[in-house]
Amino acid sequence: MTLAIVGASMVVRSVELLQLSRNDFERVQIDYGLSGAQLSAAASVVRSTQDPPYRWTLGSGVGWLDIRAEPEQALLTLDAASSLPDGALTLFGVTDVAPLRARLSAQSGSASIVDVSRLDVAPLWRLCGPLLTSSHGGQTRFKHLIAQEPTVGSKLASWRVGEVWRITATTATGWRDERIVRFTGDAHHPAAVVVRRLTRGEIEGARCDAILAAVEAAQPDVGDEAPAKPKETLDIL
Repeated sequence: MTLAIVGASMVVRSVELLQLSRNDFERVQIDYGLSGAQLSAAASVVRSTQDPPYRWTLGSGVGWLDIRAEPEQALLTLDAASSLPDGALTLFGVTDVAPLRARLSAQSGSASIVDVSRLDVAPLWRLCGPLLTSSHGGQTRFKHLIAQEPTVGSKLASWRVGEVWRITATTATGWRDERIVRFTGDAHHPAAVVVRRLTRGEIEGARCDAILAAVEAAQPDVGDEAPAKPKETLDIL
């Protein structure tokens, strides 16, 4: 009986180890496939003559990927995000707005990269908040632009050198490789990774776009503020 119990325990442990090995192997495959997709996406961005933001599908060794890329400069500054109306912030599922405002304001001007997704525990904020504001953001008023597929043009790899972008590649099973990159001007290594997050969870779909469009509408009228920049200037930020 004792030997049978020991044998059964060893079998259970072996099955657990096998499952862990399979999970590790899957993660390595996903990591490898997403890294290749990120390189391809960065190359597409630097060649495109279309105005950002971009969104398109890309085939890879881990299946079809949803790719999203946009310049961080086009997002709100952290300070501007902290001044959004309560109704705009609650669209992200934030239940207590005041602490989020305080965190955004406190991180404004930080010399380090701020992981915006960690400033509130609301799942929708963690998913969509980084598409609203950034420590590299340069806008005081949010404008939601419709993403389009990048078009291959004759631009040199160096024309976006120094720009900071967020590129996200998502698999059909919810693996998400999100990177803040700085373009280098090197055609062979177009982007240097500043921050990377590899997670698995809810697939973004159109939820973030709907929320961001509602945030734009929830902002107060410009009123007596300085005139808005011409549309062609906003589109190329």
